[in-house]
Amino acid sequence: MKNLIQMLVVLSLLLIITPEVLADLPPAFEGRKLYVSHCQLCHAVDGKGDGPLAKAMQIEADDLTTIVRSGSDNTLINIITGKGRHASTHRISPSMPKWEDVFSEHQIKAVVAYLRFLSSSKHDLIGDPEIGLRLYQKYCAICHGAEGDGKGVMTELLRIKPIDHTNPYKTDKLDNNELASSILDGRGKFMPAFRGILNQGEVDGLVSYIRLLYQIWGQLEDGGLVILMRQPTAKMDEEYGNSLLRDPSCKSKENLSEKGKMKAVSIGEQFKSRGVPIGSVLASPDCLAKETAKTAFGQVEPVDFLSSMKTLPEQQADSYTTQLERRIGSYSGKGNLVLVTHELNINAISFQTLEEGYFLVLNPMGKNEFEEIGIYRLDK
Repeated sequence: MKNLIQMLVVLSLLLIITPEVLADLPPAFEGRKLYVSHCQLCHAVDGKGDGPLAKAMQIEADDLTTIVRSGSDNTLINIITGKGRHASTHRISPSMPKWEDVFSEHQIKAVVAYLRFLSSSKHDLIGDPEIGLRLYQKYCAICHGAEGDGKGVMTELLRIKPIDHTNPYKTDKLDNNELASSILDGRGKFMPAFRGILNQGEVDGLVSYIRLLYQIWGQLEDGGLVILMRQPTAKMDEEYGNSLLRDPSCKSKENLSEKGKMKAVSIGEQFKSRGVPIGSVLASPDCLAKETAKTAFGQVEPVDFLSSMKTLPEQQADSYTTQLERRIGSYSGKGNLVLVTHELNINAISFQTLEEGYFLVLNPMGKNEFEEIGIYRLDK
């Protein structure tokens, strides 16, 4: 009887509450819209490069899924915009337009997000995600959250824990038929059934929208990845000195300024609030790097190979880069490995430009091999 009453409460609230959209649209969702309107005619629905326009014009469109698997975000952005294509290790078709003046920076990153999804998803999009977006906001966000992370308003009211739709490791376990079945017939004690409320086309649209909720935060929840961060920028001021450090000599026992502490605490809270497990935390011996890491994550191990390469002899810098690559590639812990280092060190292994407030996620592949999953932004 208790479960029946709780189920009736859920259904009643679904009918009287229409949750507002409190979050930006999923990047992969936005990127798909741009891909369909600008890219699909040549690169095809699956990104393989055999679209109808490419065939009709007899042009050689690139297989984007191959490029995405081996290319960094910067490489993909350069290919899309046309900047730096001459320096790319990928052979790019001369027929590929330069989209720099067509897409905004935000739109380009959204296209990259969709290409990442396209190259990694195990399931096809079987319906119209546009329909799915409208229905998700109407029926699903109240429990699963506006971002799909399972943190809707009902989770606290009923003490329930819906599936995190942003985590591909969880949603990929369900094929499209299983996901559709859970929508139509319900799942567990609290997931209501929508059979008779939604038609098959609407269910297919919801399934496709859920697939596009893919986010890196979801992947990080399962651990086993490497998070690479650069230390905060220490701006110097003639009157106030270093804005993040109390003592530029690094001799003080507690050296972060209040501003530095606030930055570090914010970093740690963002990972903690999303349930991201942290294994080891390694940092440059530089006091700003190691104290930021300690304040953010509650632990730190200073290691020499994360030291700034700026003043190192070439041979020493190369040795540190090799050690860093080996540590990333061979990582196999249950939690995620956090590395806090310097911009030059990051550039040496990834050719990425990692701005402050962003982090690079890497997938270890054994020995000194790893693949870049992408660059992601911390909340401001």
